[in-house]
Amino acid sequence: MNIGVWGDSITHDSCDDEALGWVGRIRKVLPTDDYNHIYNFGICGDTSNDLIARFDSELAAIHPQKVIFVIGINDSKFPEGSDTHLVSLEKYEQNLRQFIEKTKGHTDAITIVGATRVDDEWRSARGSRFMNEEIAKFNEVMKSIADQQGLDYIDVFETLDTAVDLADGLHPNAQGYQKMFEVIKANLDWV
Repeated sequence: MNIGVWGDSITHDSCDDEALGWVGRIRKVLPTDDYNHIYNFGICGDTSNDLIARFDSELAAIHPQKVIFVIGINDSKFPEGSDTHLVSLEKYEQNLRQFIEKTKGHTDAITIVGATRVDDEWRSARGSRFMNEEIAKFNEVMKSIADQQGLDYIDVFETLDTAVDLADGLHPNAQGYQKMFEVIKANLDWV
């Protein structure tokens, strides 16, 4: 079984000193026969606009039987000096619908994992910021689309304690990734 996971730095495993992230932890519990392959297409900093540019070739390369999308937190970002999301909610919704439509040409086994909480006070080195209130709006779009399309949605927004589970105010630490893994694993019927 080929499993494709598309997302951003939290999908990739940024700031996990165990270098696994939640995707690597899923990989570790899958049977180790030749028929289970999990492909992590998490790219640091990616928005849904970035994923649109690369998605077709990656999807075609692996012909997945299962797909997980974990994209949206960077879309919700406010660049320094801006009060506008990096990607508007409307454009994000269009992009997510496109991913689902394209994926259904390969499989109907699609899961959307919502975005995590952050430390609202955190700022990137370039001054970008994230706000939980805004992240929640993107999660609402994810859940709404999942409900409309009959897809699985996994809510991880309340999973992390921002005081102890974040390495830098945005990315989970090893403990945070372990918590994410436990919630996600519990909601995947194929793990």
